Amino acid sequence: MEAPDPAEPPVQRSIENPIENPIHDPVMNPTPLVLILLSALRLVSRHRVRPVIGHPFRHLPLQILVPLACLRLCATQPTLALWDFNQTNDLLRATSGGTTLSILGDLRSSPASGTGSSDPATQGDYALQLTGFPKQGTGARTAGLEIAASTLGFESVVLLFDVRATSTASRRIQVLYSIDGQGLLTGPAFTLAGGAVFTNGLRADFTGVPGVANNRDFRVRLVSDWEGDAYVGAGGNYSTVGTWRIDHLRLTGVPSTELPADPGSSTGPATPIITAQPISLEVPEGGGALFRVAARGEGPLGYQWCLDGDPLPGATRPELRIAQVYRDQAGLYTVRVSDGRGTILSEEAALTLATDPTVTPTRVEAVPGPGGSIRLAWPTRPGATYSVLRSVGWDGQPVVVARGITGGALTDTPPSGATFFYWVEIR
Repeated sequence: MEAPDPAEPPVQRSIENPIENPIHDPVMNPTPLVLILLSALRLVSRHRVRPVIGHPFRHLPLQILVPLACLRLCATQPTLALWDFNQTNDLLRATSGGTTLSILGDLRSSPASGTGSSDPATQGDYALQLTGFPKQGTGARTAGLEIAASTLGFESVVLLFDVRATSTASRRIQVLYSIDGQGLLTGPAFTLAGGAVFTNGLRADFTGVPGVANNRDFRVRLVSDWEGDAYVGAGGNYSTVGTWRIDHLRLTGVPSTELPADPGSSTGPATPIITAQPISLEVPEGGGALFRVAARGEGPLGYQWCLDGDPLPGATRPELRIAQVYRDQAGLYTVRVSDGRGTILSEEAALTLATDPTVTPTRVEAVPGPGGSIRLAWPTRPGATYSVLRSVGWDGQPVVVARGITGGALTDTPPSGATFFYWVEIR
């Protein structure tokens, strides 16, 4: 290798501070970065180091030159939004990006030390602390954070965050997301370890997930969740005084190869688009089932559900509800979605009967009582215990009203102003 020219700055100086001379900063002037990559390719093809005239990296060996160029490229990948929570007077304001962060479930928030997270701040490093989570057996998937972000112009969207949980906080974080700003879909879940340390770089990758890229209505949530029918503490017994600390929360993406659709344009896809497919279900004979599809298109949408390819009379809504499933209703369900431009058929969703003989549906009788109360009654069998659950609407998130009941009756007074469904689990 040629000896360095004594009149030039030493090579080590360029490695330690590559942007000391702004002419050679790839962020301010991309031309040198292109020269670096072209030089690396030329070096590979000729199997030896050759100088690149007029560039301060010309004497670097190949194994140093290529990784340095790659690192600078990775550093310029777009961040849709970032929260480092170091602005303690306005914790929910994004450090960068025009997205909205909100707290769910009446949690209390405060700044707390972010030491140990991946936040590069060396002074004034804070995290968002959350406490006041729901009581045991209530409010699954209702408490946490929500990001509302437009992904127009971006694809390969990824959510990253650091979290620290105390021993009495819920150890399960569930990711939920929405592609229409309303309905929630289930993403990945994470199991935390309690203690005074952060778990860094947790990642929910939405690359290839239908409807996430180029979506002005994208939302994503981080919420506490049950394991089975109860919360589990990260290192001990669950308690509402347990805390989560969230830090270095960011939403990233890469520029989309497809232009986002113009909402005011008369041109668009030839058919409607299904953004959430129906999913397969396994239920006990006599139990209930709910299929659901989400779609978007031009103008009002029409729906027709089919069983094994045959249209089901009256099944013309986005949801298909079956109050009691019997053997002749098991099979493959699809839905045909249409608008003024065309029609699209969903993927198949199988409805099968559960084979577990211990799972038995039971009919619950409900009789209104004084003061808005409801008296529930159901048949019993020797040695069985029962849990009573209540949901807002047929497909709402069930809330445990009581568990471990040995009799066949219970009186409950639900909140006013909504339609409730009751469920009884037999154990």
